[in-house]
Amino acid sequence: MKNHYFVKANKNLFAVYQTIYSQADIEMWYDWNARLNDTKWSEDCYFLYCDGEKVGGAIIAPNVIMFPFLIAPFCDRRLFWKLLLLQGEAMSSEGEILLKGILTENVDILMSLGAEIWRPRQIMCRPTDKLSYSLDDCYFLETPKESDIAEMARALRNSFLGGIAYEVFGEESIEEINKTIRNCFEWYTATNTLNQVVVAKEKSTGRIIGGCIAGVYPEIVNNFSGINDVFVLPEYRGKGLAQAMIKYSITAAYSITPVIKLHILIGNPAEHLYQRLGFVAGPRFTDMKYKKSDSYT
Repeated sequence: MKNHYFVKANKNLFAVYQTIYSQADIEMWYDWNARLNDTKWSEDCYFLYCDGEKVGGAIIAPNVIMFPFLIAPFCDRRLFWKLLLLQGEAMSSEGEILLKGILTENVDILMSLGAEIWRPRQIMCRPTDKLSYSLDDCYFLETPKESDIAEMARALRNSFLGGIAYEVFGEESIEEINKTIRNCFEWYTATNTLNQVVVAKEKSTGRIIGGCIAGVYPEIVNNFSGINDVFVLPEYRGKGLAQAMIKYSITAAYSITPVIKLHILIGNPAEHLYQRLGFVAGPRFTDMKYKKSDSYT
């Protein structure tokens, strides 16, 4: 009988192992140091040993397991996850254990052990460039002002009601959305990238009917730009507004950064639009939930 056990790891050594053996740059950092720093914020790093040899590892904290990896030639993923879940249970209070950033090859195994899918996601990115776009004469694009934030928040909320993000995350209050947009304005103002934010307006009314909230977050790796939200009111869809706004933001970002990125939920119809606009997808990963009371064999 082989002896498996967990030992708390030096977080710097753990970061090197995780970066090499996870074999997936799920955040598409394209940067060695950034990937190391993905785990260095935590002291809850553990190596899994088998008879004195490292065979895997993960960050295991109360009610959270994340950044898992196996070390070749060890390849028994089911055993690995059974051991991780047992360790997670031992370190957690009652309730759910959140399993974060789970790669596709592990999802079926974890479902067979009692875990449930919560948020399947991926990063997409493309080079910035000077792109052209066309719009119907009824609409125009412009960089919004701070006085537009409240109207943007209402339009964003009405655009997302009933969509996939609504199904996964639930309904956000108008106050929460307003705060998020205001934070983006502050971040992008600090990095001189507010010009990447754009709204679509109806010429006859001046009403905001869509928007693309994009810019460089102050602490982002490699100075990459990020698209935070793209939205179009339901009655104005199918008119090329989303495509035009995204191209506008890509072009505005061109003089600042070489890359623009975004998060997307798997199953979001917008994924096809991003693909048509040249965005390439990174590895798919899933956040899952595991109830401590579940049993498995």
